[in-house]
Amino acid sequence: MSVEVLWHSPPLFSVGLFISTFGFIMLGSIGPRYASIAFGSLLIAIYTMLGAHESENIWFQPLMLLSGAAWYYLVSMVWHIFWPMQPVQQSLSTVFFELGNYLDSKRELFHPVTELVPQPLRITEAKRNASTVQALNQCKSTLLNRSKRGHIDGASDRFLNIYFLAQDIHERVSSSHYRYQELASYFQHSDILFRFKHLLETQASACREIADAIRLGKEYQHQGTSISALDELQTSLQFLKDQQNPQWRLPLIQLEFLFNNLATVEKQLSNVSNPDAEKLEERVLDDTEAHTLSAMWQRVKSNLNKDSILFRHAIRMSVALTLGYAIIQFFNIERGYWILLTTLFVCQPNYSATKQKLTARVLGTIAGLLVGVPLLTFFPSQESQLVFIVLSGVLFFAFRINNYGFATAFITLLVLFCFNQLGEGYAVILPRLTDTLIGCILAVLAVVYILPDWQSKRLHRVMADAIDANKVYLGQIIGQYRIGKKDNLSYRISRRNAHNSDANLSAAISNMLIEPGKYRTAVDESFRFLTLNHALLSYVSALGAHRSRIDDETTHQLVLESHRIIHQHLEALHNQLYNHCEDINIALTNSDLEERLSEWREEDDRSVRMVLQQLHLIYRMIPELHSLAAKFAARVEHKTS
Repeated sequence: MSVEVLWHSPPLFSVGLFISTFGFIMLGSIGPRYASIAFGSLLIAIYTMLGAHESENIWFQPLMLLSGAAWYYLVSMVWHIFWPMQPVQQSLSTVFFELGNYLDSKRELFHPVTELVPQPLRITEAKRNASTVQALNQCKSTLLNRSKRGHIDGASDRFLNIYFLAQDIHERVSSSHYRYQELASYFQHSDILFRFKHLLETQASACREIADAIRLGKEYQHQGTSISALDELQTSLQFLKDQQNPQWRLPLIQLEFLFNNLATVEKQLSNVSNPDAEKLEERVLDDTEAHTLSAMWQRVKSNLNKDSILFRHAIRMSVALTLGYAIIQFFNIERGYWILLTTLFVCQPNYSATKQKLTARVLGTIAGLLVGVPLLTFFPSQESQLVFIVLSGVLFFAFRINNYGFATAFITLLVLFCFNQLGEGYAVILPRLTDTLIGCILAVLAVVYILPDWQSKRLHRVMADAIDANKVYLGQIIGQYRIGKKDNLSYRISRRNAHNSDANLSAAISNMLIEPGKYRTAVDESFRFLTLNHALLSYVSALGAHRSRIDDETTHQLVLESHRIIHQHLEALHNQLYNHCEDINIALTNSDLEERLSEWREEDDRSVRMVLQQLHLIYRMIPELHSLAAKFAARVEHKTS
């Protein structure tokens, strides 16, 4: 409506376009739902501009566009009446599909070769973990849409239990119980690691079968392949223990921990068909939505500064769209509002995402035009073209999320055929291509020159956040070794934050590699830090997977003392990275503590041995983490000086 009212006054329209674009994008700080509303509002505004010159009055286009939206709403509501759980099934299916991929990346670590270099495998594992975390977050968001302040009842209850099972499986899969290169050196002449690899492969296949069953709404039947692999692995472990080889004593204990962990994963996979078998005590999701006007305003207010990625994107998009509108007015471009449409789609919060969208948009538009012109020639009748309109519309929605390039090609076909219904099919070919290129150029210029958000300049903060999240996660776990295992909400929040931070670090480094060379910094050190942080998260996850109460007071005091020192180091690491401090005020090593952690008594039970071992693995990483943090600080100081 505002587009129609201001249409004949370009100066006022420009001011309105800038202010409304900024306001709508900042609205996204309230939450994903409001971000969707904001994007949709801007999209509808640009579509109104496309038809404003043919509008009979200020009511015509708003009524037509809202009628189209209402019609889609009615159709989708009818669909949801018949298949109400389909969105939950789709998102939960994606979770298990990604878990299968994650298990595949983990199995590559169990390769008994001498001088195994785990870093490339760890980097791949971190990327797969990031995809799994993204799928879990999307599933949680879908479930929250069907909840009342995080509480879910009714038909979604069963899927909520499966979601909690997936969370537990993810924690166990992300666990690491020992240094893989050392296991490879100990058992290079045995088939035991191959058996672990085979078990992980069968469990990955089981995850994909679960994904298919959930997606199609079928009952999952757990196959015996992975159970047989587990039994054979147990037999092989017992055979190695019977050899009484003193060199294998410690590594065999680690393999037993790993076996127990995978045995629990096997149990959880079989429970998917009966998710009510093990219910959590606190079956509630963390509701992150802002429900009051005060909470909404606080979220918007907290993003009103130049350090906010959303604020930078809002300024960038406002300037780019206003500049695009100025170009249209100055050159009197008849259908120039495709420039704004392209800019809206292509301009993303960072350079990497913008470059990917730009490539897909340009190639998709060219492909759509190349395919569309022959189709217009061979199928000139309006009736035959209606078939292509429906088909290209369906295919656009099918590829809209998974492949933006294909989606752009099909929406270009849709545009061509729609305009051809008005007798202007061939006339829009050149404007469509030209406007797309201009819009892409505006998007790139905005991302590069208007408050640019280069990853290298914020990477130290992402690293600091990852260390801090691991510190909080570890603290939650250690507390439960006093009181016993509890999958309460605070524990699950800390676990999710740790994995989210690890995924953010992986994404930040990947995005940095796509940016221009002069904006990349410390690439090797960044990958090494990613490897160590993911290993740290894996060691902490193993502690979380095996939580149980420790009754021995002497052992518990050692655990508390070890955690206190590790906590101090992680806190110092966070400050070191966040504030660019090269020097730290605490000792890097404590030989007495390291010796006490590396040796345990034979009479200690297995859970005690596992806790001390994991704390020892974490403690051994600290000096290298401090060294890398100091290098990052030195590079920043060198650049600023």
